[in-house]
Amino acid sequence: MLYLIILGAAASLSPGLEAKAQSGPERVCFTTAESREKINAHRLPEPFEFMRMLSSRLHAEAVGVKLCRSNERLIYELSLLRHDGHIIHVSIDAENGQPVGSKNER
Repeated sequence: MLYLIILGAAASLSPGLEAKAQSGPERVCFTTAESREKINAHRLPEPFEFMRMLSSRLHAEAVGVKLCRSNERLIYELSLLRHDGHIIHVSIDAENGQPVGSKNER
């Protein structure tokens, strides 16, 4: 009985979650093959130059990159390994290389 009360309370407190789930994902990342197709179709710069630039600027080693679509914008999500062992995640616009957002940059 207590379970049903908690479940009902949670459902009434979060009506926006259902609407958000129905509206679709805001961020979708592509497979390697899909990324290659998108890079060619949209004539995007290759991510390697961005990786090299950020590695130098942040004193970190590039360990991965993904092409994603976030709110109808193509972005590269780069993962870099700092010398102290922390992973830095940086998102940049795939068309111009401008930062979109980052976590744990410092």
